[in-house]
Amino acid sequence: HFSFCTMSNRRRTRNSGNGNPETETAADEGLQAMRERNRVVAEREASRLARPDQPATSNTFGHAPKGKSAVMSTPFGQMFGGRTPLGTKPDMVVEEEWCGPFSVARQMIAAREDARRIREEQQAEDDPNSSKGSHPLDGLMEIALEKKRRLENPSMNWVSRHQRSSNDVSNANYYAKRRKRFNQQKNLMGNGVNYVPSLFQLCVNYLVENFEHIETLGLVDHSIRRALCERLVAQGKMNGAAFDVLAEMGVETLELVDCAQVTQDQFCDALRVLLPSGLRAILLKHCGRCFGSQAVQVITEINSDELELFAISLAGAYLLKDEDVARLIGAASRTLSSIDLTACPLIGPQFCQALGEHFSSSVGDGFTGCLLELSLQNIPLTKEALLTLGASSDALSNLKSLKLKEIDTVDDEVVSIILNSIEGGSLEGIDLSGNPQLTDEILSCIRRCNGSGNLRALQLSGLTSLTAIGLEAFFTHIDDLPSPPMLRKLDLSQCSYNEVNDAVLTLAAKAASFKRSSTYAANEEDNPNPETLVSDVSGARKGLVHISIIGTSVSDKSMETLAATCSSSLEELDISFCVNVSDKGLGYLVSKLGCQFTKLHVWGLAQLTEEFLDGHDRVEEGVLEIVGVWMKKSGGRSLR
Repeated sequence: HFSFCTMSNRRRTRNSGNGNPETETAADEGLQAMRERNRVVAEREASRLARPDQPATSNTFGHAPKGKSAVMSTPFGQMFGGRTPLGTKPDMVVEEEWCGPFSVARQMIAAREDARRIREEQQAEDDPNSSKGSHPLDGLMEIALEKKRRLENPSMNWVSRHQRSSNDVSNANYYAKRRKRFNQQKNLMGNGVNYVPSLFQLCVNYLVENFEHIETLGLVDHSIRRALCERLVAQGKMNGAAFDVLAEMGVETLELVDCAQVTQDQFCDALRVLLPSGLRAILLKHCGRCFGSQAVQVITEINSDELELFAISLAGAYLLKDEDVARLIGAASRTLSSIDLTACPLIGPQFCQALGEHFSSSVGDGFTGCLLELSLQNIPLTKEALLTLGASSDALSNLKSLKLKEIDTVDDEVVSIILNSIEGGSLEGIDLSGNPQLTDEILSCIRRCNGSGNLRALQLSGLTSLTAIGLEAFFTHIDDLPSPPMLRKLDLSQCSYNEVNDAVLTLAAKAASFKRSSTYAANEEDNPNPETLVSDVSGARKGLVHISIIGTSVSDKSMETLAATCSSSLEELDISFCVNVSDKGLGYLVSKLGCQFTKLHVWGLAQLTEEFLDGHDRVEEGVLEIVGVWMKKSGGRSLR
């Protein structure tokens, strides 16, 4: 009833206006206003098309924006008015980026991917198999396509060792094969029944068993002391008496893997003896109560001429206060060049201020040190403190290794300012893992910071905001930017699943393996056969050594690329939870790599079968350690 009354009122109102002069005048005014609005819109669009780099100068109506106005500047009206940029939704706001070389490369890659996606969708809609019947030549076409696929993917031609041999072992007991494989891995790790330990291991074990009778170790190397400490901790014999033997006079490096049983008084007594006698490095894990204000006081009381510390590494020093670490840096800044702090919850802005004050070239005493390594992990620093560290002085200008891991306040601005403060492209290692708030903007900063091409290690694990477009642009040759880094260690694990793909890893492997030459840009084009990568570029050099791509979407295509570019360099590969990698891809990779390849992580790859595990080319060597081979397809516990 309400709807009927409303419609009746509207009809009476419309009929009552017929023949009224005031109504006709109002209609004429509305038409005139519409003409004016059309003219303004036309002028605005014409100026925008003529000079797209400048904002429009014509008058616009505040109540009639371009996106919502019903009047269009084209003669076709609304037909083409609602068109949106390629790859965007109608209600999506298109963000215009700065027209720098890195941004232009990202836009070009994005446009290429959108065009590819639309082309694939059209091909799926226009599939000839769905509309046409069978043809007598379909079999020949399938054979030709299969031949082409095998040519483009050489891993499809890989045959396991069992299939190449004449003996038929397909009927062998499944449990017996798994038990044999398990024993081989135990022998490789030193836990098997038939394993024969080395002479060094026999000596270490004998010393640890009788360590309570040892008064001094003498002039033994630091690596031997470290091995003894690790074995003592494993057997629960690391106590105060063992610490006194390890920290005897004359030691240059004091390294302890666990300080839980060492008191602060005992540690301070050792420092009073070791520092004047030439102690140069303090490397402590699980510091606990042994390193705090009292230990810092002992270090600051030593004469500056006798203090020769060049490296300090502290993990788990929950008693170390912010003012104490600032005093420590001030006392040892003359020789200190490496600082590594992990899980020290009381460190704050005074630490950053001390770095800027004591390592700056503007200090007038002439005894400033040179900071080469800065490693911070799980430290509760504020963003203001980090910005002060990067912008206040040139304390970080000589850094060779930078690690900012698992720090909540690290974002694009912090990384950009810190990297810009490093001069000359001296950085050799960057670790920004565990900071999911970082985006593609840091990739451009890293690329610009690597002007001298010295970057060899890049760890970006857990950066879930990185995109495939940004990573491809990072490893692509771009004018006006330094060349892509020639990495030896690459960690892109636990990023977004679809963003780290075959294209990204292929570009990274190419950049790491090929010498820069005039033909580099030409070889950036896609090559269907990875086996021809090395032969296409003259002067191939050593490639990636350590790769971690846990939980990514890489497939057998990446294994073929690694086999072509890293055959003489790759030593360790972690492809855990990469579900697109098959037996043939891994088997082909292992068959092409040299003897330097000794460790492979395959946790979560339940699709692997005995075709690879018992049929790859290095089963009988007993050198390749495959970690995680005991994952089952469903149910049950792992054997390890």
